[in-house]
Amino acid sequence: MEDFLKKIHLVQDISIQLPVSKIDFIQKFRNNVDESDLSFVPFEVFESSKNEYKGNILNNSFEFKKRRKFFNNNYSFAKVTGTFKEDHNLLIVNAEINGFKKRMLLFLGIMILFYLISIFSSIFLPGENPPSIFFPFLLFHMSLMIGIPYFVIRRSVKRMVYDVERDLHYWVTKN
Repeated sequence: MEDFLKKIHLVQDISIQLPVSKIDFIQKFRNNVDESDLSFVPFEVFESSKNEYKGNILNNSFEFKKRRKFFNNNYSFAKVTGTFKEDHNLLIVNAEINGFKKRMLLFLGIMILFYLISIFSSIFLPGENPPSIFFPFLLFHMSLMIGIPYFVIRRSVKRMVYDVERDLHYWVTKN
């Protein structure tokens, strides 16, 4: 499943080298990311914080995602999990950006089941034949209902890759 998600660009791996020590990186991470367990918070948009991300960091690993903001339609669905290690004056960060959530499987399963039932019932049930426009409309509707979420999540992952690379370099270089 993980390989398939990587092929369709809903999961992406990145590796970043930063000129900072491990201790400094942990400190800068804690300054720029609000401590959170990344669970669902219903009124998160009303919380005030100058930090753009929420997450947590341990000794050699971290996870974070973008904070929801009021009137912001650029909310990213992607979550970043990663590890880091220090190698000669460089910190090597290996991260995975994952935009696919397990609960999407339920949505996809219900959608595919709905379309299969619609197609088979129109073909095999006795009675009138469906109009000739039914099948093209059904295929068009199916492509929209499955395609739009796919492209939204894919764009979210792509944007998060850019933001993570940019922000990690910014955190390290700012004083």
